Amino acid sequence: MRSSPGKRQYPDSARAAAWGILNDWDAGRGALEALREEYLSGSSMDERDRALVTELTQGVMRYRLMLNYRSDSLLDKPGSSLPVPIYNMLRLGIYQILHLTKIPIRAAVNESVELVKSSRFRGLAPLVNAVMRKAAKAPPPELPDEEDDPAGYIALTTSNPRWLVDMLVEQMGLEETRHLLQAMNRPPSLTFRVNTLKVNRDELLNELASLGVSARPGSLSSVSIILESGGDPSTLPPFMEGRCTVQDEGAQLVAPLLMVRKADLVLDACASPGGKAGHLAQEMSDKGTIIAIDNSLPRVRMMKKTLDRLDLRSVKSVVGDVLSVPTLFRAPLDKILLDVPCSGTGVLGRHPEGKWRKDRAGIDVLKAVQLQMLNSLGTILQKGGELLYTTCSLLVEENENVIDGFIEDSSFGLVDLRSRGNSLPADVFTKRGELKVLPHIHGCDGFYAALLEKR
Repeated sequence: MRSSPGKRQYPDSARAAAWGILNDWDAGRGALEALREEYLSGSSMDERDRALVTELTQGVMRYRLMLNYRSDSLLDKPGSSLPVPIYNMLRLGIYQILHLTKIPIRAAVNESVELVKSSRFRGLAPLVNAVMRKAAKAPPPELPDEEDDPAGYIALTTSNPRWLVDMLVEQMGLEETRHLLQAMNRPPSLTFRVNTLKVNRDELLNELASLGVSARPGSLSSVSIILESGGDPSTLPPFMEGRCTVQDEGAQLVAPLLMVRKADLVLDACASPGGKAGHLAQEMSDKGTIIAIDNSLPRVRMMKKTLDRLDLRSVKSVVGDVLSVPTLFRAPLDKILLDVPCSGTGVLGRHPEGKWRKDRAGIDVLKAVQLQMLNSLGTILQKGGELLYTTCSLLVEENENVIDGFIEDSSFGLVDLRSRGNSLPADVFTKRGELKVLPHIHGCDGFYAALLEKR
């Protein structure tokens, strides 16, 4: 346990840290990634244990519903009747038993029981011991009949909330929904975007190889590199010296669609963490002006730090509310990239906790916000200017339906992105020419983008 006077103590055991992170998340004390960073920065764990913390917390969130089902089959009463930390410990233990076969079952069971014994729930240590030992030996519980309720079967076996499965099935059918959700349960790739103002992709691949890092070119983005080695990419010289940054390959397809020019005045709305703003700057050879706005000061500081590391000077980072932007500009804008707040259903492979903090009603709320932002920002774009609307959502309610609703009551028209002379494969575009990348087809996070022209 590592601590400083007056500061919180953080465990140096990977399992203890994972347990604490999950408990804090359930208590609403922060986002999973932020909690994990907080715990790891406050501990003295080595790289191997840090990786285990990430694996345990991501894995439990990814398979939470199925872990609940497995736990409940071994309990006399549903796990939801237990204290939340004990239910989390059962999830942690059973996840290790079922998915981390390199960890000896005895170690997973014994350390879990010892952690409970050292907590205020020590009286429930025998229950944890009994359930975990049963989990190691008992056959899997019988699943519900797939024919009786196919969507419910998919929800349970892929460990996703029923509301999301129902929406996806209505949109793409049972089998494609199954393939999509199965793909999002596979850990996503870690991808670099090459800073082409400093180096080209082949040069960076050679540098990574000289550092002993296994990597390969991405298949969709011409500036993407997929890392195949483990470890912390932020410790690599090319990252620290600004020759690359971390950005999913699907996200890398978005900024080039706007076809910015060196003299353009560009707004990147909802810009944090700055990946797309940085990519726009690369596309403009770091000329012109990009205003990158976000409503969070900590996120703007983080974005500025990233842009400074990449030596990008054309981006001006601003704290502000997107809906108040029209009062800030006198001259009309040439281009706008609007990355709206959304359900994040396209990035659940990377942020699986997002499955458990949203619901169907929340999608309607988000859709209203998305339309409000489009209507607000559309007023400050010059005639003939372009607005690129983008989400990391898989849902038509936040994508095509929002675009249709906006176009119906505005002077904007939809531009077919296939007419822009890009070299992207045909299957990343919809029939109307919007961008749509899907995890089970393209092997990256899910993204949507529609280009709108003010007429």
